[in-house]
Order: sequence, then structure tokens, then C-alpha cells
Amino acid sequence: MSKSVTQPMVKVTPNSGRTTLTSESDATINSKMLDQLLGMADRYRGEGHVRQAMEMYWALVDQHAGTAQAKSARLGLMGQAQTYEQQGARHVARAIYERLLA
Repeated sequence: MSKSVTQPMVKVTPNSGRTTLTSESDATINSKMLDQLLGMADRYRGEGHVRQAMEMYWALVDQHAGTAQAKSARLGLMGQAQTYEQQGARHVARAIYERLLA
């Protein structure tokens, strides 16, 4: 049975000037980082930087399968595929759909 390892996290309280250590599990920290990456991908897509968004979505799907963020990234990819389809780029949409099903 493996033991959960916790790492201290530095937290600065605004306006206090104090730095405190909080203990969060690696899983919690990783989840927060994945949330950040997903948010960044969403912002890229919203700003029209589709290539960067797609790269980040695929990285989440491929490297972090099974996480909530990977599921959300799949939805982002599906949404982009639908956009391609509506714009007449059906071949690109199809490639995304097929990769998502693989």
C-alpha cells in the first residue's frame, strides 16, 4: 500500500506580507496545474489562437487521460471540430473526430 506524499506549498496572504506553508497533496497540486493549462487552452481558443489551443488540448487528452481536465479538453476539441465543420473544413473536423474516438 503506497502512502500519499504531501509537499508544502508556499502561500502568501495578500496585504499581510506573511508567507505560510500549507500542505496540499501532489494530486491536488497537479489538478490545479491541469486547471491552469486547460484555462490557458480555452483562452487561446477564445482569442483565435486555434493552433496553440489545439496543441494544449491534445496534450491534456494524451498525457492526462482520465482526468476531469482531459474530459474538458475533449469537449474543447469537439467544439473546434464543429467550428471547422461549419466553416466547410470537413476533412479537418473528421480528423479530429476520428482521433477523439481512437
